[in-house]
Amino acid sequence: MKVLNVKWNAKRVLIALALGLFVWMLYVQGSEQRAVQSNAEPASDTGSAPCRVEATVADLNVRSAPAENPANVVDQLAEGEEVDATTVVQDGFRKLTDGRWVFAEYVRAVDGTDCG
Repeated sequence: MKVLNVKWNAKRVLIALALGLFVWMLYVQGSEQRAVQSNAEPASDTGSAPCRVEATVADLNVRSAPAENPANVVDQLAEGEEVDATTVVQDGFRKLTDGRWVFAEYVRAVDGTDCG
């Protein structure tokens, strides 16, 4: 059996230290990521789905901003049409997940969803 005989000069020592430091940094970074993941808040197990709303009137205006302005109407919902929404209600308007808004009085949460 032949043993590898390496002569350690300053250049090889610096390369070995740099590689060791690199491996150590990767380990520390991975440890921090694992710690963040393990401390993440567990998903709630309430059995409810994200917010989903249903239009309660025909031709419900969908707006680009939470304000009554004819210029910000971008779409309409038919009565009974369901869309994904957020829990945000501002100035009487509910925010939809795509960033659009509907008048909150004319939508209701779909059964089994959580609209806060």
